Amino acid sequence: MFVAWGDELGFVYNSPYAEILGSKHPQALGGRLKDVWEEIWPDISPLVTAAMNGRATFSENLPLTMNRKGFPEQTWFTFSYSPVYGEDGRVAGMFCAVAETTGQVLAEVALSESETRFRSLADSSPVMMWVTTPTGHCSYLNRRWYEFTGQAPGAGEGYGWLDAVHPDDRDAAGRAFVASNAEHSDYQVEFRIRRADGVYRWAIDAAAARFSESGEFLGYVGSLLDIDDRREMERALREANESLEARVSAAISERQLLAQLVEGTDAFVQVVGPDFRWLAINRAAVDEVERIYGVRPRVGDSFLELFKHQLHLVEEVRGIWSRALAGEAFTEVGEFGDPARERRVYEMKFDVLRNAEGIQIAAYQFVTDVTDRVREQERLAEAEQARRESDELYRTYFENSPEALFVIGVEPNGEFVIEEVNPAHEAEVGLKLADIRGRRLSEILPDTLAAPIKASYQHVVRTGALYQYREQLGLGPEPVHWDTCLVPMYDDKGRVFRIIGSSRNVTRQVMTEEALRQSQKMDAMGHLTGGVAHDFNNLLTPIVGALDLLQRKGLGGEREQRLIDGAVQSADRAKVLVQRLLAFARRQPLQSVAVDVPGIVSGMADLVSSTAGPQIRVVVDVPPDLPFARADPNQLEMALLNLAVNARDAMPDGGTLRISAAIEEGSSPLPADLQPGRYIKISVADSGVGMDEDTLARAVEPFFSTKGVGKGTGLGLSMVHGLASQLGGAIAIRSQPGLGTNVELWLRQTDESPERHGPPQPAQLTGRLGTALLVDDEELVRLSTADMLEDLGYRTLEAASGEAAFGLLTSGVEIDLVVTDHLMPGMTGSDLARKIREIRPGLPVLLVSGYAEVEGVAPDLPRLVKPFKKHELATSIAALSPDKP
Repeated sequence: MFVAWGDELGFVYNSPYAEILGSKHPQALGGRLKDVWEEIWPDISPLVTAAMNGRATFSENLPLTMNRKGFPEQTWFTFSYSPVYGEDGRVAGMFCAVAETTGQVLAEVALSESETRFRSLADSSPVMMWVTTPTGHCSYLNRRWYEFTGQAPGAGEGYGWLDAVHPDDRDAAGRAFVASNAEHSDYQVEFRIRRADGVYRWAIDAAAARFSESGEFLGYVGSLLDIDDRREMERALREANESLEARVSAAISERQLLAQLVEGTDAFVQVVGPDFRWLAINRAAVDEVERIYGVRPRVGDSFLELFKHQLHLVEEVRGIWSRALAGEAFTEVGEFGDPARERRVYEMKFDVLRNAEGIQIAAYQFVTDVTDRVREQERLAEAEQARRESDELYRTYFENSPEALFVIGVEPNGEFVIEEVNPAHEAEVGLKLADIRGRRLSEILPDTLAAPIKASYQHVVRTGALYQYREQLGLGPEPVHWDTCLVPMYDDKGRVFRIIGSSRNVTRQVMTEEALRQSQKMDAMGHLTGGVAHDFNNLLTPIVGALDLLQRKGLGGEREQRLIDGAVQSADRAKVLVQRLLAFARRQPLQSVAVDVPGIVSGMADLVSSTAGPQIRVVVDVPPDLPFARADPNQLEMALLNLAVNARDAMPDGGTLRISAAIEEGSSPLPADLQPGRYIKISVADSGVGMDEDTLARAVEPFFSTKGVGKGTGLGLSMVHGLASQLGGAIAIRSQPGLGTNVELWLRQTDESPERHGPPQPAQLTGRLGTALLVDDEELVRLSTADMLEDLGYRTLEAASGEAAFGLLTSGVEIDLVVTDHLMPGMTGSDLARKIREIRPGLPVLLVSGYAEVEGVAPDLPRLVKPFKKHELATSIAALSPDKP
């Protein structure tokens, strides 16, 4: 992943992304995104522009030509661009989560090409071809089978091919195949098969058993040849052969009859004597010798002399005839012919020819040209190799893909059956293939989980189209989010009979996106809280001023004064509440100072109690004499509040929340990575549900939450952990399911003392002090502040805006003091102060604001936080003019 930030899209990334960069790393770190990926910028710039305009994008298997290894390289990536917002609510950068899918895409392309090549080869073959599964189920017959038998496409699958076998041969053919399939042995059988015109023809059905690289039986790939003509010829020749010896010795008439029979066959018949001379040769053999050797033999010729100028042919032919002339009867398949002309493949049956006394007088040969069959077998072998490669590619991809892959069978009744899942699916989903293969979806999952999955499958069956969607499915207690893609497969009738699916676990992505939304909500809440607190301070200012005036004047009787005192106390409590809201909203650097832990915990007790609610008893056990600790008081308050909220959420049925503190100076074991020293240990313990070991191990991870989507940011404990680390302390968590949780915040002790601020001593401003210019867009604030200024001895001029005030200053009116609000429409108070310093450098200016911290204001500009009383205003004015009494 990477983040690109700012107008220039500065580029930072994590270690896995460095592998994607290749030779661009580490020079790319901190560079501009446009410069780093210059070669693909035209492809990704529209997506970058969309993200920087606030619109997230997602790209799957996007092809990109990269130069990350010194040469152009075609790659594919799946990634998302998401806008990242700054504190001002505008897009400040973008975030990218990315995965390279080049290997996956290439594997899918190769698998598809291999399958297509096999099907194309098989369907173009003139020989009938078929494929079976390991169970003996016929899963494929090529186009030639259906053309020859006249069966409807798909009718031969399963055991439908037996319907085309002659009824008298059907049982024997079926038994022979079942027996071979059970033994995983090669299969060959001859039977009669019905041609499309209804005529039965003899055929030879042969197949070789297929095995995977690991030795697993995969079924058969076979071919079926029409041998009806050859059988008829062999039958006639067999009959002739049985009486050949008798006929040769009996009479010339019988020889003539045999010669007529031999001459009439398409087979090549030759009789050769011991001196390698032809004693007999039929016309078909003469024509074939002439075709492949270029010479035309005659009875009485010697092939040793006929081929004497082609010694390699002499040795080739003599070698095989010598065996027959030596008395061997055998059958052999070999390739013969002049390489310059044509070489053919023949099946040759040799036998001995004897006279009536049984003496060998010659050898004869019966030859069939089997070139086409052998070539077909070679093509079949190529097809088998292509299929094997296809199977290997598919299996390699299927077994090693990081995505959860699965194959679903669609039954005619609409049910869905699990056929296959890959190891990634087993690991991600938690269901073993051995337990679910062949089972229906409704038998594996409860109806609540099965129903939406079946609905998605039914959508694919109904539309027949690829379907991509995001689903939520988990067999455990936590929801799991998946990006799923379903691809239909069709049978010969165009019906969806199988669905191939892939699912990618995007739970972390979903949780991260949700955490980002929660973080943005928290940021927005901070801005909203700051705005509300500012407005509330403006409302409190005239109230506090009026009550201060009534209290100082001592108006009314004792009862009225009690009411005024109560109102003042309520206003002071409201002021403290607003200050805490501002502390929550502000974003400021850590200010490590000496803090009084008992004072901070006691001051937070009421807020913790109100936050916890009436069902939870809050117990505070903090010794008042603890040494001081080093911390940021505001951040420490927020940390305690976060821990209290976590404790409350862990006790939905009520319980006890205990906040305690103690000195730790080496007597107790220290948390990991904490150096020996003197510490203050603050403990926040609850009696809630507790955490198991896995949850406890991830408790301080940013954005990790057990409260569910939309119910927590996952930042509470992470913020506390970060605070402790920055302060040189640590956080320790102990928890057990059902026994509650104890979070310990360890802070370093310090010998320094906190700054003590006693009650402010009112400044003494006497006499007429001149003219004060009061600037505020709130009329009620101006009214109460003007009364305070006049009581202090100033003549007051009022302005409702910075522009109006600056006009008075430049008009020549004598002004001795300017008291201005900061946030106003148009010119702000700090802008006004800057202009005043340009034209009247010595004029005192006091900036008043409803915020505790004001961004963009010079640190040397005096400030007063609303609401304020008369003595606070007097003190701030006196600080502006230390030379005045």
